[in-house]
Amino acid sequence: MINSEGGLRVVYQEMALLEFQDQFSSEEKCLEYLFKVRWPEGFRCPRCNHDCYYRPYLRGLYECKSCRYQASVTAGTVFHRTKVPLRKWFWLIYRMAISRTGVSIAEMGRELGIRDYKTIWVMAHKIRGAMGQRDSMYRLAGLVEMDESFFGPKSREAKRGRGSERKTTVLIAVSIYRGKDGIEKPGFAHAHVVTSASAEVVGEVLDRLGLDQQDKESLIQKIRTDGWKAYGKVAKDKGLDHHRVILVNPQMAGHLLPWTHKFISNVKAVLRGPHRGVSAKHLQRYLFEACYRFNRRYWSQQLFDRLLFACTLEKPIIREELLAPPKMIDSESCQ
Repeated sequence: MINSEGGLRVVYQEMALLEFQDQFSSEEKCLEYLFKVRWPEGFRCPRCNHDCYYRPYLRGLYECKSCRYQASVTAGTVFHRTKVPLRKWFWLIYRMAISRTGVSIAEMGRELGIRDYKTIWVMAHKIRGAMGQRDSMYRLAGLVEMDESFFGPKSREAKRGRGSERKTTVLIAVSIYRGKDGIEKPGFAHAHVVTSASAEVVGEVLDRLGLDQQDKESLIQKIRTDGWKAYGKVAKDKGLDHHRVILVNPQMAGHLLPWTHKFISNVKAVLRGPHRGVSAKHLQRYLFEACYRFNRRYWSQQLFDRLLFACTLEKPIIREELLAPPKMIDSESCQ
């Protein structure tokens, strides 16, 4: 792998299961590979930028020959101060990257011999955080299909759809492009837990997903939605073309808004499957995981390498931060 820091082009390695097992058969091999990911042009001291080092007899430490600063290969990454061997981290990353239906954290704990459920739970959520941070760098452009969905326990008494009070609202946006054959295909997808599907919240989400970070102009030109009035107001306020799909029969939504509904059905199937339900408090991180795999569906053989690289970019997260509920996009954040 060559990472992108310093203007270098990213080249990801393709890796099937047996190749993965051979390449990372020992802790030393994992450390050597992580070293190449962190310092693709060779070691550089974080303090004085010197390129020569000693290697103390401590896992993952490199001591600068010039200033004697000891740099850790895991510092400032998802693996920061971990006591879990990298081999177990790498295997968890591999499984979470390649599994289309998600993996059971309890099952992974048994496979890896990690008896403390909280430990494997925190590891998985740190990886999901890296997925979300990596995808936050990518904008949506052109035609964007949008819809909202509602996640939560089923109840005969609870209202369905936008009137439900017990459900968690999730706003989904998928960029659409036409291939050489003229057929529409999905590009990047984003999904965010929001407090409501109001015009203010929808507008804030569109700004976050479509605003070019350099030119500060929206890359989104057109949105395709159902008849919910908030979408029409946002399109008018932002000068976007609005393709409004008329849903005479709600069961036809999957045909008229195919990509958002396909994404929604896939996510709900995963949450009902290996995870057996997810609380609203942690739903956003599971959405990060679903979006990450969806957005890289054409690079299945590179997914481990891509996700490992993302894990080296993620800022360290402590357990207390993971236990705290993620911030939702609401009307107050739109001010």
